[in-house]
Amino acid sequence: MVAVCGRRTLSDEELRAAGIEAAYALTDLEPDPERCMAEAGPLLERLAARVAEERL
Repeated sequence: MVAVCGRRTLSDEELRAAGIEAAYALTDLEPDPERCMAEAGPLLERLAARVAEERL
């Protein structure tokens, strides 16, 4: 399972314990939380493209 989130706060161990093999956050692309919220749509599109590229 893969997770997409606004900000990742869990460790790799915590993610694995929850059955999540990878987590991707909007803050990986834009570190400013306010900009992440204001530009969530375009950032999510970019993040989805990155996830698809890495997972294929």
